[in-house]
Amino acid sequence: MHIKEILHRKGHEITSVGPDEPLEHCAAHMKLKRIGALVVCGPDKRLKGVISERNIVNALVDYGPRALQMKAMQAMDTDPVTCKPGDTVAAVARRMTSARVRHVPVCEGNDLVGLISIGDIVKERLEEVELERDTLRDLAGAHLSAV
Repeated sequence: MHIKEILHRKGHEITSVGPDEPLEHCAAHMKLKRIGALVVCGPDKRLKGVISERNIVNALVDYGPRALQMKAMQAMDTDPVTCKPGDTVAAVARRMTSARVRHVPVCEGNDLVGLISIGDIVKERLEEVELERDTLRDLAGAHLSAV
């Protein structure tokens, strides 16, 4: 299974903000969209970073309430883990786990083509396991019927 298959099912919608967006607006946007991270893009629509709930919480702990007026670029991950559409789901899951991230931008060359979350990965893996289970059950049933 490849990342492009997740994007095909999920869609390529990307919720992004500019690097000068205040953290307060980023948090409000995440709440409104019920998402845990935003892609930060420059005017050229190129990936600059990722701002997540974790980044906002860390800024609040470090700077108190004034953190909400900080810009996204001051709190975002500037070198986020990324993947390509052709990467396998298993390989990306391992990268996400080792980097302890829950959101990964999907890039094709210099173009941002999607964003996947750990929830997308888990959902895909559960569907794979269920398919394997059903296939094994069918094979076992066919074998028993033949005996």
